[in-house]
Amino acid sequence: MKHLFNFTVQHANVDASRHMRLCDLEHYILEAAGMSASRFGLKTDMLVEKYNATWVLTRLTIVADYLPTYDDEIIVETWIEGNAHMFSMRNFRIYLKKGEEKFLIGKCSSVWTLINLTTRAVDTAAFHDPVWEGIIDGEKLNLPRAKRLGTIEEPTSEMPHTIHYTDLDYNNHCNSIKYLQFMLNADDSLTGIYPIRLDMNYAKEVHKGDAIRVQVQEQPDAIQYCILTPSGEISCTALLTKL
Repeated sequence: MKHLFNFTVQHANVDASRHMRLCDLEHYILEAAGMSASRFGLKTDMLVEKYNATWVLTRLTIVADYLPTYDDEIIVETWIEGNAHMFSMRNFRIYLKKGEEKFLIGKCSSVWTLINLTTRAVDTAAFHDPVWEGIIDGEKLNLPRAKRLGTIEEPTSEMPHTIHYTDLDYNNHCNSIKYLQFMLNADDSLTGIYPIRLDMNYAKEVHKGDAIRVQVQEQPDAIQYCILTPSGEISCTALLTKL
């Protein structure tokens, strides 16, 4: 079962190139995911009430053939590909709407899990809820799997950041979109460029007051990012590739 959601790109969503920032595109993608989950009866309020659990994003791949500009109308189509072990796979297509027509401008795949709000550990109990019956679409998205990224041994640059109130979400940890914002603030040399591919891997949550480090390594037609926790563990990695 697929859901379609319409959004209008706001002036605050674009940069000096007059095109949407990747972190703002991620915002609309995750908004569509949340609204779709709510329609299925899998919204956060239900999960908290029944299982003391919440959704967290673990992997995200976006391929954008075009980045919309302000006042553009976009349509985000989303569906659940399936569940496996402790993960749920959700896919997206992004369309540019022009009058009565729509044009495919991007694809996205994502992997989610559920954590217990008390222990902060993975909790799969909600995956056995009857609400799942009949909502798995099954369609796979033809996106090559991203390679795993580790720490950057010789970073081109490094940016420190302390997690503040405005970086947090309703799970009281750093918002998924903020990680990408930190990365683009550390190196924005591939912003406003398309077609482009973004691969992100979320590994360890960070919280208010944490002093993180954003490492950057510039590569031919690509930038690798790694966010480290105060103890030096990997929190999030990403690879931004010009196609």
